[in-house]
Parts: sequence; C-alpha cells; structure tokens
Amino acid sequence: MDKTNEIRRINLEISMKFSNIEVHISHTKNIAGLFETLFAGIEKEFAVPFVWLTLVDKENTAPVITAVKSSGVLKNRLSVVSPALFEHILPAGSPPVLANKELQLYYKLLPPANKFFVKSLAIIPLKINGEIAGSWNNGDVLSDRYMPDMDTGLLQKLGQKVSLRLTELVSSNK
Repeated sequence: MDKTNEIRRINLEISMKFSNIEVHISHTKNIAGLFETLFAGIEKEFAVPFVWLTLVDKENTAPVITAVKSSGVLKNRLSVVSPALFEHILPAGSPPVLANKELQLYYKLLPPANKFFVKSLAIIPLKINGEIAGSWNNGDVLSDRYMPDMDTGLLQKLGQKVSLRLTELVSSNK
C-alpha cells in the first residue's frame, strides 16, 4: 500500500471513531450522561489518559456544574474558572487549541483535585446557546500527542456536536 492510501485509511479510521462518539452523545438523556459518554468514548476510541471538563462560573453554566458535580464519574474531573480567566486562556471564537510547549497557563484549567502530568493538551471550546460555557480537555504525557500544527477539524466538529446536545439538555432541564 502506498503512503497516500495509508494516510487515507488512517484518516478514515479516525473519522469513524469520532462519528461513533457523535452517535452515542446524541442519545444521552441528561447533562452528566453527555459528559460521561463523551469522556468514555474519547478514552476508549483514542486511549487518551486524561480527559476533563472546565466550566466558566456564570449563570448559564450553573445547571451543568450541578449535574457534573452530582456524577461520581465526573466530579473529580471538573474545574470551574472565572469568565475572565477562561477568556484570557481561550478567547471567544477560538478554535480548539493544541499545545505541547509553555503549558503553565493551561494548567489553570486542570481540576483542583487532580493534577495530571500532561505534556500536551487539546482544549476544545464548548458553548450553550452560542455562548462560551467552557471546554472539554484532553491531556497526554506524550509531548507529541497534541501539537499546534495538527488539524483540529474533527475535534472542532465534535465540540460543536457536544455544544448542540448540551444546549438541548440545558433547555429541557428548565
């Protein structure tokens, strides 16, 4: 098999893994289930060792924070930060960020109970009704797992799907 076909095959496999996760999150019944499903999917499909959620502390995220804290699976994988801190780290409208150098700023997104030993990060913004709510974050001990020059299209697409489902669940929770 030539190199071009091998790359296509690998890209197709990756795309199928993301699609599999999308299908599962579309069937979640509540906010905690959405993130439990997302995290389990990312961990299973991609063997990502550290997956957590950072939420911005504001009115529209209050039901999400409450739901996540009520989940035994998620409560220690949550970081709640001020809107100003989040905006400083990931300005509104930013695409997913991949980083493997100068990570100190991003460590502020880590859950206080778990200080993961990460050398590379993927930070995927999440929204509720089009407004920044926080991020889903992946971390790895390998510094070359997430590099700034990698394509983030599939991460961005999944982040948008998670955001849409989160908006639906928050709206139905009122």
